[in-house]
Amino acid sequence: PATETRGRTWAHVADVIRARTGIDVPAAGLAAELLAYWNAATADAQPLPGAADALRAAAERKLELAIVSSSPRAVIDRFLDKLGTADLVKPRVRIGGDDVRNGKPDREGFLRAARALEVDPAEALVFEDSRAGLLAARAAGMRSMFVTCCADDVARNAGLATASCSDYRSLPPSFWDGLVAGSLDLHGRSFT
Repeated sequence: PATETRGRTWAHVADVIRARTGIDVPAAGLAAELLAYWNAATADAQPLPGAADALRAAAERKLELAIVSSSPRAVIDRFLDKLGTADLVKPRVRIGGDDVRNGKPDREGFLRAARALEVDPAEALVFEDSRAGLLAARAAGMRSMFVTCCADDVARNAGLATASCSDYRSLPPSFWDGLVAGSLDLHGRSFT
């Protein structure tokens, strides 16, 4: 199922395919082919509603930004360029699946980002759309916002998150200021 592979590295997806199908293809080669196919298939992908504006709003308020993805760093760079927001996220805090030893649901990527930003993991807020990412955020001791518009198995995974939003446009205008002030109680909140 998609829940098992969503938010995971291409190496993990290749291992799942090999185990389920029994095909005798080297995992690294299959992962590379999957990534190439995905890159081609997502060349015209549309951003999540409000994503670019959310990055800009957070940056305007001097919030530290990082991106942790199971995809390689080159994919992060490509999508930031496409959003027109590459200048908002420093290259040193773009953590791709190729930058870590253990991908999501392991906490390694999120903890690496926190160290690079010099922030306490408990003060961080992770925006995630996958079970693997929510588990990684929880393991890292970070709060999480489950972005449900493109997520699988929302009912099953919502309980892993601190809060949820349907997409970035559903966050109220006061959201970012509340984060900065530390006055925003996210526990159990749902922004729709």
